[in-house]
Amino acid sequence: MIRAVIALLAALAVAFAGLPASAQQDRATLIRNARIFDATGAPAFNGDVLIRDGVIAQIAPRIRRPRGAVVVDAKGRTLIPGLHDLHTHLRSPAYSAPEDMAKAWAAYLVNGVTTVNDYSLSAEMLEPIRAITSGPDAIWAPHLNLAIRAGVPGGHGTEYGWGDFFTMKAASPRAGHLAMARALPYRPDVVKVFADGWRYDRGPDLNSMNTGTLAAIVADAHARSIPVVTHTVTLEGAKVAAAAGVDAVVHGIGDVRADDELIDLMRDKGTGYVSTLVVYEPGDVRAVADGEKSVLSSPELAREAGRAARGNRVVEPQVTARWEVLKANLKAMHAAKIPIGVGTDAGIGGVYHGSAAIREIGWLVELGLTPAEALIAATRTSAEIMGQADRHGTIAVGMRADLVLVDGRPDEDIADLWKVARVWKAGSDVPLRELRARQNDPVMTPLPTVQMTGPILTGARRDGRTDLDTLPVDSTDAGSDHSDIAFVHRHGPDGAQPIFSLATFGAGARPFAQLVLPLTKGAVLPADASRFAGIAFKARGAGTYRLRLESYGLDGSDWFRANFKAGEEAREIRLPFSAFTSTGDAQLDLARLRALRFELTGEPGGRGWLELDDVRFY
Repeated sequence: MIRAVIALLAALAVAFAGLPASAQQDRATLIRNARIFDATGAPAFNGDVLIRDGVIAQIAPRIRRPRGAVVVDAKGRTLIPGLHDLHTHLRSPAYSAPEDMAKAWAAYLVNGVTTVNDYSLSAEMLEPIRAITSGPDAIWAPHLNLAIRAGVPGGHGTEYGWGDFFTMKAASPRAGHLAMARALPYRPDVVKVFADGWRYDRGPDLNSMNTGTLAAIVADAHARSIPVVTHTVTLEGAKVAAAAGVDAVVHGIGDVRADDELIDLMRDKGTGYVSTLVVYEPGDVRAVADGEKSVLSSPELAREAGRAARGNRVVEPQVTARWEVLKANLKAMHAAKIPIGVGTDAGIGGVYHGSAAIREIGWLVELGLTPAEALIAATRTSAEIMGQADRHGTIAVGMRADLVLVDGRPDEDIADLWKVARVWKAGSDVPLRELRARQNDPVMTPLPTVQMTGPILTGARRDGRTDLDTLPVDSTDAGSDHSDIAFVHRHGPDGAQPIFSLATFGAGARPFAQLVLPLTKGAVLPADASRFAGIAFKARGAGTYRLRLESYGLDGSDWFRANFKAGEEAREIRLPFSAFTSTGDAQLDLARLRALRFELTGEPGGRGWLELDDVRFY
């Protein structure tokens, strides 16, 4: 009988965990007999924690079970606040695979990371991501601090060909104010500024942002209570960032040792320090810990096996030198009591989502923080840097119930942090088994699909947006000397005029520029055009052009494409979907389209133009 009751309770617990987060928040959860590390600086203590309506309602040595509350026996385990990763790129998988943000989101939750800053987005992506990660049908994800990016012309963050809207450019205070006037209506949770152009002595440096421009961006963001962090990798860059009033310098100073002037400036300004050590680990230093092996996904384990089989590459002297400087500066910041947060740069090759945060915390301990101090850095201090310490980061009454139950005592032995047993996000019991399965599933995570109706860009709107309420953007070849493209969609007395694009090609061997028409906002959700036969448009131009179909589940190199010719006289062009081909063995799935990319090509230093009108599915 007892075994039957236990089995029933276990089944109910599993079923309850699988409920949507919004449904779970209406129920109370009593975590009993936990060893509680609250991240306030106090030593761990034994007690109960009651969660109600998504927040911590009570903490006491013994709490009477409320009627209907789910009871979790935490005996022998430590309850800590959910971890916070201050630096990620969630659209990059960290291994060779198409973007699947839902898999990345899962990786954080299963590793106890309940809050994540994402710097891989453009402004138009924020609304759809918020929509699919909230509400009764939400995809499980950590709390997301979604960033808008800014940089300086010719600087880091602008050289990948992702377009002027992806990283907004500013080289003067007034340009900084203009960039923020475009960015802030999207309500970003944080602004990421690529302010430092040092390229680690491995190539020519890029441009860096001056103090006045950065201060203008900071002033406008802070006026809306939005924090600002910077890509900062040099001593002088850190001084510029701190003087401008940023909330944290991110990546760590890697050129020279920090001096007293910087320490005093950061202390005076309250600037945080986030050293993404895991992205800089030299190949001869990096080794996968035993605990890490137990949490990596199948693709991650395969990548690590391949790396081990190849052996470590020769480490360049400048890489080793930078590593030693980074470690010394982390120690110096800790000794000076500068606020230290935790970030990883996860999504960059080999820096795996979720697990990298635990790895980074381990490095903090290796470099002199106690396990308890490292946990505080990853919870309370990271929340403080973001101005969110009133919501999460500690275990206290009234705080959001972002909690992690760990086998062992991670505040004494940081290796125990690999042993995540249970996670709550805003009081909802995270279905860890389900999310681990998602990580290992070779199939793309299903996303809500938007049905296409036909018109794409007909000039029906006068606000510069498409008929689908999406914003046309640009994309180009990569490099600091990349191509540029400008486009205008005019309206005159006779109504809408065709959209006119003018490209100036860069210095690369095969320069190109694209006018991108997203089919859904930010090209986040897939569009279903399966009831149509192809794409029609009127075109005028001077040569051969290419139309690429950006698709969910395919890397850019595999996107389907078709060529077309346009001359001086405008004519209608019809491209049936059967005319589109791919370089690989991919299949064209018309229910997974994301954007149309009209591509112009030419000679280095040359120009090209294209006029489009009445773009639609037929």
